[in-house]
Amino acid sequence: MRLTLVAVVLLVLAGCGSGPAPAGGKRAATESEISELTWAMPGAPRSLDIAHAMDSRSNLAIYAAFDGLLELDGSGELKPKLATEWNSPDPLTYVYTLRQGVKYWDGSTMTAEDVAYSLQRQIDPEQASETATFMNAVKEISVTGPAQVTVKLSVPDPAFKYVAALNWIVQPKAYQEAAGKDLGGPDKPGMGAGPFKVEKFSPADGVVFQRFEDYWGTKPKVAKLNYKPIPDPEALRLAMIAGEVDGTFIVPLQDARKWERTSGVNMYTTDSIGINYLSMDVNTAPFNDIHVRKALAHSVDRKGLLEPLFGGRGRISASPVATLQLSSYLGKEEAEKLTGSLPTYEFDMAKAKEELAKSAHPGGFSVEVPYPTTQNWTRLTLENMSRNLSTIGITLTPKAMTDQQWVAQLYAAKDLKLQIMRAGGGTPYPGEMLPLMFGKKSIGPNGLNTAGFTTPEVEAKLAAIAEDKGAIGDIMRINAEQLPYIPLFEEQLMHAVRSEAVFSPEPTPWLAGANWVGWLKATA
Repeated sequence: MRLTLVAVVLLVLAGCGSGPAPAGGKRAATESEISELTWAMPGAPRSLDIAHAMDSRSNLAIYAAFDGLLELDGSGELKPKLATEWNSPDPLTYVYTLRQGVKYWDGSTMTAEDVAYSLQRQIDPEQASETATFMNAVKEISVTGPAQVTVKLSVPDPAFKYVAALNWIVQPKAYQEAAGKDLGGPDKPGMGAGPFKVEKFSPADGVVFQRFEDYWGTKPKVAKLNYKPIPDPEALRLAMIAGEVDGTFIVPLQDARKWERTSGVNMYTTDSIGINYLSMDVNTAPFNDIHVRKALAHSVDRKGLLEPLFGGRGRISASPVATLQLSSYLGKEEAEKLTGSLPTYEFDMAKAKEELAKSAHPGGFSVEVPYPTTQNWTRLTLENMSRNLSTIGITLTPKAMTDQQWVAQLYAAKDLKLQIMRAGGGTPYPGEMLPLMFGKKSIGPNGLNTAGFTTPEVEAKLAAIAEDKGAIGDIMRINAEQLPYIPLFEEQLMHAVRSEAVFSPEPTPWLAGANWVGWLKATA
């Protein structure tokens, strides 16, 4: 799960196809070198250690430079990277055959011990890893040959096969042990085997990457990459016009038409595998009251917000599972049938008032809701809710936070109450998100069950997901009835690149884990 800033998860180059091109279309890609390229994001990475960087701006920096065992191709299928082969002889066993002769940036050679330790460290409780929640089923990681690592699970987990692409970033065991808690920071940013090495990293100023000339795979055409933070969207757009920035991910959709009219910029519009939603801590008053949760669900004018928030480039969400994932798994017709059968909560303040009157808080209450300043849709949605709820006695106060503060309070899992966020997976598997958002294993610090929601039925359905497709729909229905999470929107994503470069190939839905800089090519 990637929190999109975002975050969280997250998430990533997610989409299918490209959007409107400048007049005359995009120029053809060439094989010419790009001596230097500057890429801007709303904020700098929190860390370059995947275990402590589960948000999109950090992930994208890590994926640009570091390699994992596998990656996803444009159709969502796993393909080789640092592992040349892999197989699962039974539902509890995954065996990886490693690429030989791979060099790290310092010239040392990758070993099976490095690979095993790179995953083992992420499940070590002392690390308090943000990625550990993806690996709850891991029982044992062992070196089973000079070029072989085997993972044993305690229970079947269909999502685990994707960990080798999304989370299993490989670094030397000795470097990781020597760096300790400084791994991923300015002094010990990491020692990878990917196409770029880290020249300089600052959580305030971003990252400078230099191409690794001894990279085992296809070398990118970009020789130097500056990955810098520009929080203000209009300042970023003006920097692109001035030639100070060459590209960016996740253009604010309310500014989409302005960007599309910007001369000299290639735009890519893609579908998303993330969900925008509200989360309510069901163990804390007043959100432990189902009638309060239903009142809030009726207070969001989703239809009215679609155009101002996303310029029409979004849809109303009915569940915590992205439509694209569900359709990939069940087929479009079956997915639509399932989501169409779920209870819905239309915008209706009379119904909201009725639900509040049935609750233990009929006179209303007050709540402060944090939001990241770089995600304008969160502020506008909260302001809309605040106006609506004030008519029935509820005082909702939006609280602005920096990205760093917002992500930190989520992972600390303290005083969560009511949260607004966007999160998403990185694979075609719709069950990917559910064990992260539901169930006791994901409650608490570094867990992503921000609603603290679990029941015996939920635990049984989570346990059955590996063998029962119907369990996914059952959990979706439980959420729609109990409302620990209120799904809001699925928004498209827009990316911008100056016309001197193009993505070749273009973004597809399943690029999480990819060395995306290698897809940027100079134009004719």
